[in-house]
Amino acid sequence: MPIIAEPLSISSGDLQLEALLELPNGSSGAVPGVVICHPHPRQGGNMYSSVVIGVADRLTANGIAIIRFNFRGVGESEGEFAWGSGETDDAQAAVETLSLMEGVDASRVGIAGYSFGAAVALQAAMGSPTVQAVAAIACPAAQMRAFSGLELLQPKLFILGDHDHNFPADQFRFLTRRYADPCDAEIIQGADHFFRGSEPEVGDMASRFFTMWLKR
Repeated sequence: MPIIAEPLSISSGDLQLEALLELPNGSSGAVPGVVICHPHPRQGGNMYSSVVIGVADRLTANGIAIIRFNFRGVGESEGEFAWGSGETDDAQAAVETLSLMEGVDASRVGIAGYSFGAAVALQAAMGSPTVQAVAAIACPAAQMRAFSGLELLQPKLFILGDHDHNFPADQFRFLTRRYADPCDAEIIQGADHFFRGSEPEVGDMASRFFTMWLKR
């Protein structure tokens, strides 16, 4: 499906964030949309992460609009790293921006994130009246444990590589069972935390999940 890509500036409080909107071209009517959050800024994460792009490509190919953006202090985004709290504000601002975009159905908006971005996506989804589904890819174990005791009612997808150096698969399976349904857990065989070579598989899993919950 042809894609229209448009650079954006997202307002997060007093900061302006660098972003890219990608819209499926030729769709009849408003389409669902998903915000994608990148990995840790202090470890080189940005909106051009191969996992972020892998998810974005599969979503847009299946008729879902996306916004990927740089957290504060990354790339052309203003501000500086804020230890997750400010980045959650950034993600919520991106969700609000996507929901107001012409051609996007505000009642069918989700959020996804990879690594640090997965923890931010989960935090941003909590209590959000806009986010209808959330996908967390290689979420750090500490954050998954902490969030499992909180109310997160939206449909959830968790993805992990079975060779993730920070998160044993058995512990991952145990923690996902502590989340309220609907909750899906997927483990990619042979993948570590970085999913090198497995980006299309991650994207396919995310695309099937968001297609189920946002396109039905």
